Formats: sequence, structure tokens, C-alpha cells
Amino acid sequence: MDNMFDKDLIEEEQTLSDNGLENSVEEFTDNDLNSAETEPLTETKQTEENSESVDASSVDDVESPEDETDKKPKKPKRNHKKLKHGTMATVLTAVFIVVLVLVNIVATSLFERFPLTIDMTSDASYTISDNTADYIKGVEKQVKITVLSEENEFTATSKYIRQSNEILKNIVKSNENITLEYVDLLSNPEVNSEYEDTLSEYDIIVETGKNHERTTVVHPQDLVNFSSDFESYFQQNMGGSLESFIEYYGGMTVIENYPSGIESNCAEQAFTSAILKVTDANPVMVTLLTGREELTDLSYFQTLLDANGYTINSIDITTQDIPKDSDLIIMGAPSVDYTADEVEKVSAFLDNGGELEKNLLYIESVEQPDTPNIDELLEEYGISFRDEFVYDANGDNATNGYVFMELANDNFMGDIKDESLRLFTSIYTKPITIDYNNKESLTCEAYVQTSDTGYTMDKNQKELTKGVTVTAAVGSKAAFIDDGTNYSNVIALGSEDFLNDTVLKMSQYLNRQWILSLVNGVTGKSSGITIEPKTVEGSLFDLTNTQIKVLEWVFIVIIPVIVLAIGIIIWIRRKNR
Repeated sequence: MDNMFDKDLIEEEQTLSDNGLENSVEEFTDNDLNSAETEPLTETKQTEENSESVDASSVDDVESPEDETDKKPKKPKRNHKKLKHGTMATVLTAVFIVVLVLVNIVATSLFERFPLTIDMTSDASYTISDNTADYIKGVEKQVKITVLSEENEFTATSKYIRQSNEILKNIVKSNENITLEYVDLLSNPEVNSEYEDTLSEYDIIVETGKNHERTTVVHPQDLVNFSSDFESYFQQNMGGSLESFIEYYGGMTVIENYPSGIESNCAEQAFTSAILKVTDANPVMVTLLTGREELTDLSYFQTLLDANGYTINSIDITTQDIPKDSDLIIMGAPSVDYTADEVEKVSAFLDNGGELEKNLLYIESVEQPDTPNIDELLEEYGISFRDEFVYDANGDNATNGYVFMELANDNFMGDIKDESLRLFTSIYTKPITIDYNNKESLTCEAYVQTSDTGYTMDKNQKELTKGVTVTAAVGSKAAFIDDGTNYSNVIALGSEDFLNDTVLKMSQYLNRQWILSLVNGVTGKSSGITIEPKTVEGSLFDLTNTQIKVLEWVFIVIIPVIVLAIGIIIWIRRKNR
């Protein structure tokens, strides 16, 4: 009996113990779920620790079920330090990407708007001169430039054309009033009907005004200088002149097929001259008088005038009248004397119906025969040439057939930029006698003379005179009109060597600045711009259109994408660390 009672007592205690353990587990499980709903676990390691805590609690509950209500699971701790660093890395990456994109956009806009380019050629082949830059910046009128070709086709024709295109874009970037457009003439034939001139592919239109108010056209052949040897070769081997070939086939054909015949690039001259012509409020016309077997070659002088905005034309004085709108006429050492009628044409032009304001540039040569009719015209302005030569006893002033001259007058010399340069001519320069007391309302002044060690000699090299001798002069006639004074001027040069092509091209001599300043002064034209031709030497840094496109993709697309990808990878790695 006692044994049965003991057995029943043991079974009852075991049952109570089992029920207490089951209740303890169920209660803990409910608490654990409620805690999980409100505070998610952050790390696997903490989950494992909680699991161990559950096991330990269960064991304790078995031993002491009455303490279950006092036991609570631990809350997971957040890693604030890691969260702070991860957020900061993300923000910095985003800021870097935004800054990179903004810098790229701003840099691209700046390069398109301003000439932020580096010309790495030795002679700055793609850079406009300071004189041109200063003039272009001062242009206030709206100028539109239209290239009749797609840009990639235009620049693919020749390295000289590619160079010209870069010079043109640098000019446009220098002034917001100047715009540039490329139009395919073949796809837009209606462009031809809008202009009076007959246009061809690759021509460049420069204009002002909404309705093509003032327009000039730059042709491809105007962008380069062909060598004289090439022109002679062409004449001898092609059965015609280079000029006639260009007129028939187009200048671009010659540039593409005969690059060796090109001596230099004159795009800066051509574009600046065109802008000058369409923006100059008072354009100046220069007319060359021909027909009397003129001895002077004024090729580069004409180029220089054209580059500085003068309009150049020529007439045959024996058959044509001098255009009334001419401002300056040039007589280039005629080897046949003018007739009385031809002299009268010149005299009437200078008188201009009593209004004056006309000008003559007369060039003498030692090779000329006697020209009494022309001499009589010059004497009316106080000028007469002596049949002698000039020289200088000072070895620093004369040697090997050349003579350095000195300026004798400051009038009309305002456009000379470098007075340290010297004025060059040859010993074959005729001296001028000036009649200071010619007639009322007439003045004549020396403009160029020898030094005080100069002298003159005859054809047999016999010394005739010593001391200062005048070799260039300006005679002026005045008329008083409407409380003002008008002038007509005659510029007389003792030799064609003052305007020799080679000398004018050389920047170490004063001749180019001097003659431009003098012509600007007597014609009343604004300051001139002296522009030198450019050669193409820097082919090492010459880029094709394909290379340009590759560089654009590399710097605008590929590099930014790579940097963006690197930033994203770093961000993801730091986030998952």
C-alpha cells in the first residue's frame, strides 16, 4: 500500500514538472516572437547568441519555473559607427559623380563658346594674330559666316583647308556678334538664288544685315598662296594659266590635287578682310591703272591692301575711265608715257569736280624712259624726279646694293606699331626734288630720305651731291569747302623696291607698316591690320575628323562612365562590408 502511494506521488510530481516546462517554453516563445516583431535582428551573430539564451532560459525554467516572468530576451544592438561611415561614403560618391558631370558640362560649354585651345605648332599655325584678335573683338555689327559644305567634308579636302577652318572658328569664338554655319549647297540649292554672286560648293559667304545687306564671298583659292614657280609650271605644262584653270574647275580642285604648289596659308587675311569689307562704314576702293606696260609687280601689295579691307580693281587707262567711286589710283612705273587724254583722266579724277578728296600713288623706276606728260602732272603737286641714284657712305646704312632710309615726317604714321624697324630700298632709287613754293593751296613734304651721310651719283657712278636726299614725298592740293578743308594727295615713291614683294613679306623691315599707315592716312581709312601668311609645319599635332571623334568619345563618354562604374563598385562593396 505504501509503495503504491509513493508511486502515485512520484508520477504526479513528474506530470507537474512536465507541464511547467511546456508552459515555460510556450511563454518564452510568445515573448520572443513579440520581440522579433518590434526589433529586427541585425547580425547573424546576435541571432546565434539569442538562440543560446533561449536554451539557457529553458534549462533554468525547468529548474525554477517560478522565475520565468522575470527573464526577458536581450535587444539587438545597432552598429552606429558602421552605419555612419557607410552613409558618408555613399554621400561622397554621389557628390563626386555630380561634380564630375557638372565639370564636364561646363568645360564642354566653355570650349564651344571660347577659344580655349592650345596651338602646339611651332609657328602658331592655328592661332590668329594679336592684331586680328584685337580687331575682331571690336566688331559691333552682326556678321554671319556660311560655309557651303558640311564641316567634315570641308576639312577632309586638305590640311590647308583644315587649318583654315580652325582659324575661322577661332575668329568666330572671339566675338559673339559673329556666327558660323555649315550648309550643304548640294542639299540646299535654293541658297544660290538668295545672292547675286554665283556660288559654288566650298565657298564661304560673309555678310551683314538681315537681307544680305553687304555680302562678300571667300573662295577656296583665297585661303592659300600658290608659289610663283608653281604658277609658271602650270602655264608651261597645262596649256593655260592657273587662274583660268581655277575659274573652270574650281579652286578646291587645285588645292586637293596640287598641294605641293601651295606656298602658305592666308586664311586669316581672307577672313579678316571679308569681315572688314562688310562692316567698314566707309569702304575704300583702290584702282590699278594698267595698259602702259607697267614695270612694277604689286602682287603682294594688292594682297596686303585686300587683307586690310580695301576693295581692289583695275582698269586699262587707254580704253576705260577711272571709276568715280575710286578713292586711290595706282600708277606702277609705266614704261610708256601717258597721252594727254590719259593724263587728263588722272587730273580730272584728282580734282573731283572741285571737291578733291582723291589720291594717287605713283611709283618711279630707274628702268623707265622719259615720260614728259606724266612728269608734268607730278610737277603740279610739287614733285619731280632726278635721273640719279641714291647711296650712303655709312656702311651701316648701305651695302650690297641696298639702302636703309629714314622717316622724314610723322604725318599719317599713326599705324606704325614698331618704330625700331628700318625702311628698306635699293640703290636704284631716284631722288626727288620738292618745289615748296609751287602754287597757292599746294604743299609738298618729304616722307622718306637718306641719312646725312647719303649722296647721289649718276649712271657712271660719279658722285653728284652729298647730304640728305628725299626719296619719297607727298604733294597735297587743298580746297576750302563748307568751313572745312578737303585734300587730294599724290604719293610719290622713288623706287618700286619700296613695295617689293619679298620686302613686304619680311616682318623685320618697316616697309609694310609704313606703306599701310601712309595709305590709310591719305584715304582716311581706320587703322589697318597687318597679317602675315601662315605655313603648315605642325603636322605632328594635326588631327583628322576620325581622331577628333575618338577623343570626344574618350573624354565625354568613356572616361565619365569608367569613373561612374568605379564609384558604384566602391559604394556597393562598402555597403555590404
